[in-house]
Amino acid sequence: MGCDIFDNILIVCVGNVCRSPTAERILRSKLTGKAVSSAGLGALKGRGIDDCAAALLLEHGYSAENHSARQVSNSMLVEADLVLVMERAHQQALMKNYPFLSGKVMLLGHWQNIEIDDPYRKSREAFSFVFKQISKSCDDWAYRIDRS
Repeated sequence: MGCDIFDNILIVCVGNVCRSPTAERILRSKLTGKAVSSAGLGALKGRGIDDCAAALLLEHGYSAENHSARQVSNSMLVEADLVLVMERAHQQALMKNYPFLSGKVMLLGHWQNIEIDDPYRKSREAFSFVFKQISKSCDDWAYRIDRS
């Protein structure tokens, strides 16, 4: 039983420069034919992917080009079939401000029952740890969305 209903996936974090664009690039590469995008609850609008996050993406064969941080909007959330967030607090904030999202917002780390902490302004080791969590979480979602 596939999840064909998940054709438009929105990934949300806070600044939209570390976690969500990393997850966007990884998940998009695994789910060809699906629309995968990202945004932030308090986006650093217009900024590219954080240098450390970009380096890790490139080292693992993903593109870090052409990202511009954007603020999550009502229209993005309406269009999304699935909204993946990094932390339960993000889920709660979205549900409080957009009650129509009920049933559409899940943790990116849902299948491992984890939250993914923000590595912004932290060490390369912190970014590397978060990258591994995001990569595994994207593998888990891609498997469940793609299988039939």
